Amino acid sequence: MRFELTLNVPVGWNAITQGIPFDKVGNAELSWNQREPQQGIYLVAGPWRSYYKNDEKYRAGVMLIEEDAELASLYLGATLKNLERYSKALGAYPYHSFTLVENRRQTGWGMPAFTLLGSKVIRLPFIVYTSFPHEILHNWWGNGVFADRQEGNWSEGLTTYLSDYLMREHRGNGRQYRLDTLITWQDFAAGGSDFPLSQFVGRHDRATQAVGYGKGMFLFHMLRRQLGDAAFLSGLREFYANYLFKHASFSDIQHTFEQACRCALESFFHQWLTRAGAPIIHLDSARLWIEDGQHKLTIVLGQSGDQPWELNVPIRIGENTGKVTTQTVRLFGPRGSFTFELGAPAARVEVDPEIDIFRMLDQGEKPTTFSKVFAADRVIVVAADNAFSEAAKAMAQSQPNWQLSGDVGDKGFNNDVLVLVGWDHAIAKNWFSSQRHVDRYSVSDEGLYIEEVAYSMDDKRVIALVDTLTIGGRTKAVLWIAATSDAGLADLLTRLSHYGRFSYVVFDEPDRRAVTTGQWQTKAQTLIRVFDPTVQESEAKPRPSLF
Repeated sequence: MRFELTLNVPVGWNAITQGIPFDKVGNAELSWNQREPQQGIYLVAGPWRSYYKNDEKYRAGVMLIEEDAELASLYLGATLKNLERYSKALGAYPYHSFTLVENRRQTGWGMPAFTLLGSKVIRLPFIVYTSFPHEILHNWWGNGVFADRQEGNWSEGLTTYLSDYLMREHRGNGRQYRLDTLITWQDFAAGGSDFPLSQFVGRHDRATQAVGYGKGMFLFHMLRRQLGDAAFLSGLREFYANYLFKHASFSDIQHTFEQACRCALESFFHQWLTRAGAPIIHLDSARLWIEDGQHKLTIVLGQSGDQPWELNVPIRIGENTGKVTTQTVRLFGPRGSFTFELGAPAARVEVDPEIDIFRMLDQGEKPTTFSKVFAADRVIVVAADNAFSEAAKAMAQSQPNWQLSGDVGDKGFNNDVLVLVGWDHAIAKNWFSSQRHVDRYSVSDEGLYIEEVAYSMDDKRVIALVDTLTIGGRTKAVLWIAATSDAGLADLLTRLSHYGRFSYVVFDEPDRRAVTTGQWQTKAQTLIRVFDPTVQESEAKPRPSLF
């Protein structure tokens, strides 16, 4: 639809819709004209304080409940910067302006030409660099090119890839983002809640988010790796130009990119859209040999499962001279043998070391994180003593599938994740002291030593850490919430659920803000072969960002 809209508002009120403002009578009547087709009409109105900023090309707006010129200035600058960045990379911004609108409810909604974000949300220090650009980019994908959802909603995966992911990649953290995405998918979806990407319509829980945003993001990453940056970016621009203010499907995306790369992508899109699950890759063997003076390496890759996936698998080879090369092999059956000619004997070989494939993580690649706890079918909460009984009870009641228990006996420990509450929890201290993870943490009378940093325990500090522990021959995830006071622990648990990709968080006063976060460092076990341990492992060269 196209529309003209005229609105009468109380004195002192303001309003916004996606159209171009073209008339104003006093302070009571506002009018807009939307000339391009839209899926619907969005309108918000209220007594906001309005701030605006223009540059040569764009107009930015901020509408706040109370006056806050400093906060407004932060978002106005970020708006203009992101409008310029995305327009330069993808095509001209399709609306008159972009406005941040503050909401008393803690929403995170992106409408055409504006976003409605909660009061607490916009004051989180990282939002202006993470979720906010995501909402701006939705004006290209979702509110610019409309998603034809009969084949699935592609807009969330593409927006996540070109905003959230690319910002991390630009800072050199692309691999970590991809790892975190796979951890989240395995914890929340792979255990039985997974479904094909073509069935994703919208997010309504952690599992649907892990598929629609996470697996969707990975689809575009793998497509980019397969086509190369130039063809991938060309395809994005063509897709935007051809379908702006029109509905488009995954089939339209496929056809556009096939024209950009002059290649066939039917099998790629078919398997990643219609199949649930993910490939399980393993390195079955690796052999060094010499033929006519030429050093060679032969590896055999395998896939588990009844139906093999068609995969482009990166192989990184380090020679004993220090030279490192990466080659990509095509694995399309249950097993494949590949031989590489080298300039010197190989010191090590690694399969998909940068985690460029959407796959099940190797047993050594997947650290235990808080998402393991919040995704569990059942969690047993045990207080250290009576001083923490009420806090433990409140925690158990605040989460589905959690229950309170008086002990951690074998019967309750068989198939459950455990949450141990309180610094003086004798079982927690014993279990976390007995594990051979001295490179991660240790327990003393005064506090915890985590990754070479000492943290003393007092009423102003709460430390949450989770790990997979082996107790009595059983391996289970155990979350320890180490605190000397039960004040506010139930609320802190809700906050902890947003730190799913981390293995530990240190909260300090005055407002129990997270001051330190971290994830246990891990390494693949079955996807690496080391032939010469004396040769130092080489770090991967940083990749150029897409834009």
